[in-house]
Parts: sequence; C-alpha cells; structure tokens
Amino acid sequence: MLKILIASEDTERLAEITRLCAAVGNFRAMSLQEGLARFPFHASRLRMADMLIVELPDLGPAQMLSIEALRQQHADLPCILVTQAPGPDVLIKVIRAGIRDVLSWPLDKAQLAEALRRVEATHVPRAQEAAQVVSLIACKGGVGTSFVTTNLGDTIARQHGKRVLVVDLNRHFGDLTHIVSDKTPPSTLPDVCEQVDRLDAAFLDACVVHVDSGFDLLAGATDPVKATKIQKEKLEWILSVAQPNYDFILFDLGQNIDPLSISMLDQSERIYVVTEPVVACGRPSRRMLDVLRALHYPAGKVQVVLNRMGRKNEVPRATMEEILGMKVTVTLPDDPSAVEEAVSHGEPVGKLSRRSAITRALQGMAAQLAAPPENGRHGKAESASPLRRLMLRTKST
Repeated sequence: MLKILIASEDTERLAEITRLCAAVGNFRAMSLQEGLARFPFHASRLRMADMLIVELPDLGPAQMLSIEALRQQHADLPCILVTQAPGPDVLIKVIRAGIRDVLSWPLDKAQLAEALRRVEATHVPRAQEAAQVVSLIACKGGVGTSFVTTNLGDTIARQHGKRVLVVDLNRHFGDLTHIVSDKTPPSTLPDVCEQVDRLDAAFLDACVVHVDSGFDLLAGATDPVKATKIQKEKLEWILSVAQPNYDFILFDLGQNIDPLSISMLDQSERIYVVTEPVVACGRPSRRMLDVLRALHYPAGKVQVVLNRMGRKNEVPRATMEEILGMKVTVTLPDDPSAVEEAVSHGEPVGKLSRRSAITRALQGMAAQLAAPPENGRHGKAESASPLRRLMLRTKST
C-alpha cells in the first residue's frame, strides 16, 4: 500500500485531493498544510512517504527554485504536481526538474487515478526493516488481553533485546499503561492523532511511556468520547512512523471489530484471539473467529491464546478446540499470586516473578514471535484488503 503525502497551503484543495486519492485506490494518505518553502522542516515525513502530491496555485520563479531544491534533496520520491493549467514552457521546466506528472486543477478523477497507477506500477519498497505488527483481540471482556499484551511486549524486550512498542487501541477507558508502569503518560493516542501533522520519530518518542529499556507504550483513550479522535488514516500514519524504529509493535484491540481495528488487523502479521477455558467464552470466541475467517486472513495468521488454564471446573482444551473449530496455539496458566502482585505494583510480571509459571509461559510465547520465520512472515492478503472485500460483500447482499 503506497503512503502518499499530500501538500497544499489551501485547506479546501488539500481536503479534495485527499478525498479523491481515497476514492480511486487503496492508498494510505496524509495531508500537510504547508508551502514548498517549509518542506525542509518536514524532511522526516518526506522520507516516510512513497509518493508526494504537491498543489501549487501558480508556478513563479520562487516556486520553481523550491521544486528544484525538493527534487535534489528527495530525488527518489515520485512527485505529482497539481496546478492551474500550466503553459508548455512551465511544463517542460517542471518535468526537467524531476516531477513525475503534472495535473491541472480542478482535478480530474480519472487522470489522478491513472497517475497514481503509474507510480504504483513502478514502486520499489524501501529495503529497510520494519517492525513486525501483532494484534491481540479479546473474545469478550475480562479475559486478560491487556495483561497478556503488555507483559508479552515486556518479555520480548527483556528476553530477546528487541525494541517493542505496545499501543492501547481499546477505546473504552483504556488503562493499559498502569498494568506495567506507574508513570503518567506524556500523551495518549488521541493526542497524537490530533497533532499527527507534527509527527516524526522524535515527536513520537516524546509521546510514549518508556517502561523499560527497549519497551515503550503508547497510552489509549481515557474515555470513549476522546477515542473518536482516533481515525483510520491517522492511525496508519502513526504506524508508518513507528515501524522503522521498533522490532515489534503490539496492538491491544479490546473487543472491537470495526474499520479502525480491521485496518490494524490488515497490517498485522499475526493475530492472537485471547479467550479462557470456560463455558461463557465458548460462543463469543467462535463468533470472533468466524468474523476473522470471513475476512480471509492467511492460514496461520489467526491464532488462539487460551488464558488462565488450570482452574477448577474449566472446559478441557480439546473441548474448547472443538467449539472453536481450530487448534489452540498458546496456553497461559492461571497464576493469580504472580499476576496480582505484578498488577498491584504496576510492574511487568517478568520483572517481579521471574520463575513464576506465567512468566515461563510468556517467555515461550515471546520466543515463538521473536524466532526468525522459516518461510517468511505471514503476509497480508495480496489482493484487495479484507476490509474492502467485506464492504464489497456487504453491498452485494
């Protein structure tokens, strides 16, 4: 999926270009309300983008100099220029400067689609390593998804020396931070979304809670009203900023299945459905897995975590697997003393109870994730995204 940075000083034109990009293809777009003269202040955002669309009302000598400077500094970044019907002499100058396409304002949807397709056809992904994205989703409330997500993140960082970011995407009174830290979050995910135009690696680093060496956490919305500020395109842009700086990014999705959570499931290389071996979790877990199957994720991408194993009167593992229609991948033991001590102190369980049963189980889960893949990572669907296919299927019924 191409990451497009759209720049214009005009608010209405910026919004219209963004709308058209979303209408003509499956692109990840972010807007920048700035003129060319201020582009040097946004160098990190330009480096993150796969393509740049610049809208300029006119092309005088100053604008031409800025275009030439832009192309010299970011020669490998394909650029589309949108401007008022340019004359032949201006067109020749901008093409010589390295502009990929010149489109007239007002934009023609078909012409924009064709220009984007040309860039997409020749796009070569950057060689840099990006973080592996993992999502954990609860079959129902109270199954311990937040505890598992935070402590799995800590274990990967602690045992394997990886850089890990945990993101709280549970939009109902998110309090994931306090499970492993007593620090006050400098910012929350909605706060970052509101300032996403300023976002670069340094800004993101100032917004996260540094729980321990190599382990960071981005706090979630403190209430459902603030959670409405989290938007799909902004969340995807935050992810694109974070990925080059971490080895793993873990999302706690809560129980949500909606366009926002599906966008992160699409980006994930592994999805863990967290459940418990109790009757009350059987049907909700099956429903959750059925939804994920309907989204056509690749085999092996969706896995089941059976939490709190070993309690009295629990449903046997084999019975749970029969109910779920698939094998359980990870089992975590019921270890109330170690878990309660860790949560009450706001510390990772691996730090306070290194030899506990739950710590050992989390170490095994972390080892599975951190191990080099034998046949490559579980890829995202190569055709249209699951969200897009779900919407198309819904329209046809």
